Amino acid sequence: MQTHFSKEQFDSNYPDGIENHFWISARNRIIAQEIRKIAKLDSVVLDVGCGRGVAVKYLRNDGIDCVGVEPARVRPLAGVGEHIHFGKNVAELSGTERARYDIILLLDVIEHIRDPIPLLRGLMKSFPNLAYVIVTVPARPELWSNYDEFYGHYRRYTIEMVESLCKQLGVDLAWKGYFFRSLYLPMRILTTIGIRRSTRARPPHGIIKWMHKLFSHILVCEHHVFPRSVPGTSIIACLSSGKCSVPEAGAGA
Repeated sequence: MQTHFSKEQFDSNYPDGIENHFWISARNRIIAQEIRKIAKLDSVVLDVGCGRGVAVKYLRNDGIDCVGVEPARVRPLAGVGEHIHFGKNVAELSGTERARYDIILLLDVIEHIRDPIPLLRGLMKSFPNLAYVIVTVPARPELWSNYDEFYGHYRRYTIEMVESLCKQLGVDLAWKGYFFRSLYLPMRILTTIGIRRSTRARPPHGIIKWMHKLFSHILVCEHHVFPRSVPGTSIIACLSSGKCSVPEAGAGA
């Protein structure tokens, strides 16, 4: 898998301090919670297309054994570089290395690929102990904007599109649902009236940082309250490789 991010895109999306942005913070916390629902005591997680290691750093600090692989050679966040394979495609990992992982993360990755089926099928085949793949993607085609165009997205997904991917792969979809529901209506309004989104992520500072932290808590809470089918700006889904039992999902997303 080749990254589609240019240096400009990386600099725009991963500035220093971006881990404090409400969107990143909430997604990291949701991912950690979902991993714990399926992980074994000795599970090792691989974040494919991990960028500068934002999720890897959070998960490791949260007690989850997570390693990243990133095709681009970018500057990692402080304290996480030793846990990331930079400048490597996932296929370049050794057989011994691939055997370590039973959970793979594809966090906002497959929307950058015209046809994600070969990537997903290759992961299922080449990781002998793989049990689950957790995928997040931008959701709802009606929210398409200049932001998607700038970052090289091929599509925004619906639940039905994720279900179709799993049918093509011949794998079980353990659970799926929308998240970031509070963001859906504002984004829909902005898209409808034609206001362009900023393509540069801005890390919060000072009191704004605490406001981001509060909103992050709100987004995580709503993730567990609203039904999975309520539209949000993102989708999270868990694909089962068939090498495991599929856990029952709760009412939240």
